[in-house]
Amino acid sequence: MDLNTAVENPSLVHAMDRVVSENSTAAKDLLLLELQRANYLAAMLPDGEKPSIGIKPGRTVLKKGTHFGVLSAGKDGKNYLVLFSDWKALKAYTKLEVTGWVLPAHDAWSFALQGSTYDGVVINPAHNALPLERPMLEFLSKNAQSDLTIHSTGPARKAPQAGEFKR
Repeated sequence: MDLNTAVENPSLVHAMDRVVSENSTAAKDLLLLELQRANYLAAMLPDGEKPSIGIKPGRTVLKKGTHFGVLSAGKDGKNYLVLFSDWKALKAYTKLEVTGWVLPAHDAWSFALQGSTYDGVVINPAHNALPLERPMLEFLSKNAQSDLTIHSTGPARKAPQAGEFKR
């Protein structure tokens, strides 16, 4: 992952749109593959302290013990980690001043599955939201490191919530 390159996932966005428009097995299989290939942006909310800049451009170092929040969204009594395919999607969802936290797919799934803070993740909640519940995250996490041949199998501190997501 090159942190000097903007996070963009046009193939993921296309796969998400395709599932909505045709809902075929092939579209769902492609979506599962693109979910694993993507790097995501999470919106990080520093808690008071400014992070120090790292040695390499585009990297930030947090001091040990630094507290920060990660943007989440609630729907139907559940709390979702909010992930974005790109900065445009992030800015469409929140006007809060946030720092982008770049997470490869396997790190995103692992973070969301730690503890009981999150019931799942939602990708691009402002438009064509894709909620993924914990069982799907567990499946993705178990298969994140493998060379994927996917066949459809079916269906920190808590941060302030920005609101519900739109499906």
